[in-house]
Parts: sequence; structure tokens; C-alpha cells
Amino acid sequence: MNFEPVIFTPIGVVHCDFGEPADPKTMRNSLSTLEIDEKYREALAGIENYRHLFVIYYIHRALGYDLMVHPMGDESIPKRGLFATRTPRRPNPIGLTVVEVLNVEGMKITVTGLDALDGSPILDIKPYEEHYDSPRGVEAERDPGYSPKDG
Repeated sequence: MNFEPVIFTPIGVVHCDFGEPADPKTMRNSLSTLEIDEKYREALAGIENYRHLFVIYYIHRALGYDLMVHPMGDESIPKRGLFATRTPRRPNPIGLTVVEVLNVEGMKITVTGLDALDGSPILDIKPYEEHYDSPRGVEAERDPGYSPKDG
């Protein structure tokens, strides 16, 4: 297959305390601010009515990728295909996270639950709607390498 490149223009940027990769659980328990470009002011109308959002962002610090990786970088877990992991090092390093909205003020949305680095370009935000976005009858799936101590 031969595909044409796809080009995105960010709608905003992530501000947080993490300039370098850190433990994802620590990052998700911290506050982040989504600063949206002023030209999208009207597009934010009504966003304050949602408790959770999908944040789609460019993982701008990811360098290259391997097709087979150890999940969570843990060499005690057998390698698997990168599409069967949550590694940030991907052919198209795009992050997708569901965040909790704490505050909306002007062009800034304060959230918790985001695992992006400071300066990450935001590609899109979308409301999380349980009746559309939570598969019915599906229990949470765990990575085969998951241990209850991992949380």
C-alpha cells in the first residue's frame, strides 16, 4: 500500500509540570491545562457541560519506533507487537486520553488524567459520552502482563 502523508494543524497546546517522560500514573494524577487557540473560541461553546473529554495529541518527543516492544518497557514481559501495547513510540505518535474536566475558563481547560508532556500539540478534543464511548457488556480488559500491584 502507498498512502499520501496526512498533515494536521494543532488546535492548542498542553501545559503541565512534565517536560520529560515520567510514571504515567503520576502524570495522570496531576493537573494539566489545555490552552486552545483563540480562533477556536466558538468551537468551545458548551464544552463546560461535559465532565470528561477525549484529548488527541501529538507525542512530539517520541523518537522512532520498534515493531516489537516490551509492554511498559518491562523486559520481564515478553515482547509483542507495538499495536498490542500503549507505547508512545509509534509509526504515527498520536496520544489519546480520556481526561476529567475540572474547570473551563476562556480558552483554557484544566483537566486531570492526561499523560502528555508539556508543550504537546493538541490535535483535537471531543466530549466523552458514556452511551456512545463505553462498549456495552465489555468488562475492562487487562494487559496479560498486568499485575494487580500496578493499579
